[in-house]
Amino acid sequence: MIYGLLAAIGWGTTDFLGAVSGRRVAALQALAVSQLVGIIGATALFVVRGGGLTSLRGLEWFLLANGLVAMVAYAVHYHALELGPVGVVSPVGAGYALVGYTLAVLLLHEHPGPVSVLGGLVTIVGVVLVSANLPLLRAGLHEKPPGLWWALGSAVGFGVAGLILGVIARDSNDWVATLFTTRVVLVLAYLPLLVARRKTFHKVAGATAVAYVAAAAAGAFDLLGVASYSAGATHGYLSIVLAASAVFPMIAVGLSVAFLHERLVFNQYVGVGVVVAGLLMLGLG
Repeated sequence: MIYGLLAAIGWGTTDFLGAVSGRRVAALQALAVSQLVGIIGATALFVVRGGGLTSLRGLEWFLLANGLVAMVAYAVHYHALELGPVGVVSPVGAGYALVGYTLAVLLLHEHPGPVSVLGGLVTIVGVVLVSANLPLLRAGLHEKPPGLWWALGSAVGFGVAGLILGVIARDSNDWVATLFTTRVVLVLAYLPLLVARRKTFHKVAGATAVAYVAAAAAGAFDLLGVASYSAGATHGYLSIVLAASAVFPMIAVGLSVAFLHERLVFNQYVGVGVVVAGLLMLGLG
């Protein structure tokens, strides 16, 4: 559970910084900067650790699938943040945990126990509450903003990619090699899309320093999230790690309150309490 919470800190901060950078430069280019930082960090960690890639033998198809699905999910998610509003994108995107959690329990035949299962579901419900301004969310869903369907797509994509990433880390029992190879495959899968959209690069030249710094920092925190998640998958039930990592929107909301001076509504305060209750149940389970 601790690894899942660390992943949540990484991904929640990434979400906040992704929204900051994605509105100052095109989403695709913000993603390129963040992934460049991520691959540099993952490569440095792999080189320092050493050990090679023998632990990943037999998992090549999983690596390819993870890279392709994750690339699509990242691109769709950043595009959703670019279109906004975040009040709709964030809670809908948080549904990735429900997708991944359900798949882990059903496909991997994990049996974390009734208390943990209930705790995971309670945590996910709390995350939706804490990340959503329900009055604005209802209005946004009614108006069907362009970011809505992109957010739904990213939720499914991240849920599937998260499951595959956890399987690779668990079966190889080597989170460093998993982190490095999945970052490499992701970047390679991302290059054709970047080339196809090269005509939009003029937005990069006109971007402010804030956009570059935010995108680079997003890449560093994303790396923290993936590393923590991968490490957690080698130490326990993947479903538990997924459920704990689902609280990342709460981190993004907290940062928005602290730095963008946004105000919480009643259901968000309730959601914080529900998340805490769910995490306690996960820990006890």
